[in-house]
This record gives sequence, C-alpha cells and structure tokens, in this order.
Amino acid sequence: MKKKIILMVDDVQLNHKAAGLVLQDTYELYEALSAKEAFEIMETVRPDLILLDVIMPVMDGYQMMKVLKSTPYYKSIPVIFLTAETRAESEVEGFNCGIVDYITKPFVPIVMKKRIETQIALAEYERSLEEKVAEKVEEIESMYDLMTVSFAGLVESRDGVTGGHLKNTSLFFKLFIQYLMQLPKYKNELPESLVKRACRSAPLHDVGKIAIEDAVLRKAGRLSNEEFEKMKMHSVIGGDIFAFIKGRIPDREFAEVAEKIARYHHEKWNGSGYPDGLKGKDIPLVARIMSIVDVYDALTSKRPYKEPFSHEKAMRMIAEKSGIDFDPELANEFLNIENQIKECLCTKEQMITEQQYFMVNKNNNF
Repeated sequence: MKKKIILMVDDVQLNHKAAGLVLQDTYELYEALSAKEAFEIMETVRPDLILLDVIMPVMDGYQMMKVLKSTPYYKSIPVIFLTAETRAESEVEGFNCGIVDYITKPFVPIVMKKRIETQIALAEYERSLEEKVAEKVEEIESMYDLMTVSFAGLVESRDGVTGGHLKNTSLFFKLFIQYLMQLPKYKNELPESLVKRACRSAPLHDVGKIAIEDAVLRKAGRLSNEEFEKMKMHSVIGGDIFAFIKGRIPDREFAEVAEKIARYHHEKWNGSGYPDGLKGKDIPLVARIMSIVDVYDALTSKRPYKEPFSHEKAMRMIAEKSGIDFDPELANEFLNIENQIKECLCTKEQMITEQQYFMVNKNNNF
C-alpha cells in the first residue's frame, strides 16, 4: 500500500529529526523550514496532512492557515498545529482558523502517531462522503435534464408548425446567457447557479402550448385575431404550471426561473407585449434574454407562411426593434456576438443530436 504523505513545516531542524524518527517508517515525510518552502513543495506534491508549527519567522502558522483555507486546492488538507503552547485560548484560536488538532512539543511518539492516523482517516471518510454526495447530485441533475428535454419534446411533437423551435431556441439561449454572465454589468444578476437553471428551463419556455387546442396550435398558416388571443394564453398557462410546482419540488429556484421565462418571454421593452404588459426592466432579465433568442429562431426558421430569413436579415430586424421590443443593452450584446450566433445557426442540428434532445422521427407523420 502506498504511504500517505505528510508535510511538516517547522523552522527548527531538531523538531524535524524528532518527527522523522517517529513517522518515517509509516509515512512519506516532506520537510519545510518555512511557509515559503512548504508552498514550493506543494506545487508538485499534495500532502494528505500538514504538521504546522505555530511560531515561525516571516509567516507564522496562523498566517499560513489563512492562505491554505483561502485556496481551493489546499483548503481540504487537514492541518495539525505543532506547539509548546498549552493555553486554552491558543487552542481555540487554532480551531477557529481551521486546524483539526494539536500536537504538543516535545512529541510523545504514540500520541503523535495516533492523532495523525485519526485525522487522515477522518479526512478520507469526509472526502468519500463528498464524492458520494456529488455523484447523487449529478444523478439528480441528469434526471432533471432528461425530464426537461423529454417533456419539451412532447410539447413540440404536438406543434406541427414550429417543430424544432424549443430545441433551437435553447441552444441560442445557452450561448447568449453564458456570454452575458461573463460581462461585469451582468455578473451579479447572472450567478452560475441561476444560469444553470435558466439553461435547463429554456426548452420549456413554450410549455403552455400543451394546453392549446390543435386547431390553433397546428394551423398551417397565419392565425386570426381570435386564434392569436387563444395562442397568447400559452405564456399564462406555462407560468401557472411552474408557479404550481414551485412549492412542491426541492429545486425551488429552478421553478422560479422557469416561471419567469415561460410567463414573460413575450413581454416587450415598450410595454406592448403580453400577458401583463410589463415594461423595461420590470420584465425579468431571463425573460428579456429569451425574448431575443426566441424571435431570432422564429426569423431564421421556415414557417408555412414564410421562408427562413438569413442570419444577416434577422440581425437587422432585431436591431430595428431594439428599445421597442427588446432591451436595447441586451440587443446590442446579442449583435456583438453575431458571429457565434451565426455559427450556432449553421450547426444547430448537429448540436441538438450531440446533446441528445428528444426528437420526433422526421419520417413519422405525428
């Protein structure tokens, strides 16, 4: 069995010799006479445990602990303080800064080995639990993804007019929102957790269409005013679906984001949209983002009443509606990445296949 690695950081060489006599037969022992030397060693070696002297020149044990705990790569390494100090206040200070135990000087071999053995075992147990939790979270995430795209596919299979729209729009949405989250002005509004849930919600933005009658949903032509009023209800129905399940699933944030996208993605910047006539930044940001990519896909897709517009024409039309239908800042950012959007447009069918979206067999007349 491979030996566990211990890094001992102490500015007194005699202490290293004493520890070596106790530990070298059981562990692979690395020695550093300062914090600087310790960090140099850890550039190539990741210890299973650190023995750290409290009192050292330049950077003492407390200062080194701050660096260790603020660095993701080091923060999970268990640290035991080495000290001759026996005051309770000092012990509390050490535990507060993140150490797992104390070993007092001079070392008592049997006690030293037992404390080290115990803390390495605890660290391994904690790491195994974290891995199991991560695996379970990944399973749940995969289940959410599968249910989302499958349900979106079922909705889309009913729509004989705009087939592919939910999947296409989701790809454009993901590209756009992941670009926006990197910009300073959207960084606080689009944290990673929200973006992940928004991307998962995107295929369901038209989920309310599941309740729209076939005569309207599958009509091969332009809708009459009466039919359009019925179609507009899909945003209300979609929003209501997620409002209903919001308090009934563990991931409440997902339902909240999905509700905003489904209910408000047809609102317009000037207040002329539906269902609530929201205006400007009263429209949730995720819905403002969806409204742009939703229209872009509609413009660049074939419909019974029109051929697909080119990417260039679609971009011009979006620019013309900036400040009218669309948030002008978002529209400008969408235009800034038009090359990436065009590339996504050209490869969307391949991307959909690779991402294993639910798709109805094109040879079937469903």
